Amino acid sequence: MAVTLTEPTVLAAAKDTLYPDIDTSPDQYAVTETQFTQSTWGGWTIPDALRDRLAPYNTIRLNAGEPDLLGVGTPATDVLNGDAATTPVTVIEAKGHNADPAAADVARGISQAHAHLPEVNLGYVAAPAPSITDTARAQARNLNIGVIAVEDTDSARVVEPARVTGAGEFSTTIDAVRLQATTHRLTDGSFPVNHPKNYLGYALALAADDDTKTVYTDNVINAIAGGRRGAILLTLVDDQPNGDSLTHLGAEVVRFAREQHGSVTAALEVFDSWTGRSTRFTDLAPRWAQLARSVAIQYDPTRLIVESLERLHQHGVREATIADVALEATRINQPLAVEVFFTRDRRAEVLTADGEINEVVLGDPTIYKSGIHFQFKYQLYHIGILTTGGTDDKDSVLDNKWRLVQAIRSSA
Repeated sequence: MAVTLTEPTVLAAAKDTLYPDIDTSPDQYAVTETQFTQSTWGGWTIPDALRDRLAPYNTIRLNAGEPDLLGVGTPATDVLNGDAATTPVTVIEAKGHNADPAAADVARGISQAHAHLPEVNLGYVAAPAPSITDTARAQARNLNIGVIAVEDTDSARVVEPARVTGAGEFSTTIDAVRLQATTHRLTDGSFPVNHPKNYLGYALALAADDDTKTVYTDNVINAIAGGRRGAILLTLVDDQPNGDSLTHLGAEVVRFAREQHGSVTAALEVFDSWTGRSTRFTDLAPRWAQLARSVAIQYDPTRLIVESLERLHQHGVREATIADVALEATRINQPLAVEVFFTRDRRAEVLTADGEINEVVLGDPTIYKSGIHFQFKYQLYHIGILTTGGTDDKDSVLDNKWRLVQAIRSSA
């Protein structure tokens, strides 16, 4: 039994304790550091089921080092000063032992978690219950660190609650995970709509006098869930417990509609006339396409893709593959690129235990999220950023070219 309380086991139990409903919660997300992608731990073979519990993986690099897990969203357990952050960022440092559960270095885990507090809101140490002494609990309380006592593979409890602290400027790693926390349940690997009119139309339907769902299905598309998700992803709409509301950006879409067509109703009638049209949006409705482009360029994945293609163009790569773009994106912002391009279930193959990109697997089309090479690529085509649309055929993913319509930088 003792060997089961190694660090991977302890971390999985702690994750399940803090985020028991993470697979269904729309506002929680957690990633595990890539060192846990290895198949063994101190000579002990990590069961596949345990590695699945720890997934997804990403490279986690904070100023004070590499925490074992980084999560976004309020934990299911009690926290102190909980009102100080609506979507707190949490780190977990796990300590275990292959032979003696009482020998885990809890004090070191507490110090490591505390060192991350300038960048996060909550810090926890997780360790086998026999290793957690009264002295360790007192140390954790003094440093505002929560303590999770792990009894066995599936049983853990918080014995010292963590206190929410105010974090400073978030790192690129945390920004990437926060982004994915707002999108992973909405997209689940796939951008929900492939035409920009569908998310613009949701903002208009929300502003209309009649029922939003009826207005949307009558005038835009008969898949309101996809349009709504796209509008949320691109921050046109704010998803609140008491209902959706327009953001400042969404309100500008409504103002633009009234300026162009006289009223929201008239604009929606025009949107209805576009249903089923395959004409590129830049040709069908140039001014609306330009507005959609202004919206899309504020979305972090858009900027990452554009910057990657600019760099590739500068290096002489005029028509890049998705493998080219993904690799270049990891050089710009690896945590974000991993979240944007690669499916949750294949991260352990894409990332090495040292947090590097395994370039060999980039030639496998099944590692990429369909939303990137299909729906989202079509979005970028329709608004005039890319020269070609996407594909939903996995056999064609690697041959589908990525090229900017207008590259700023000259090629080498």
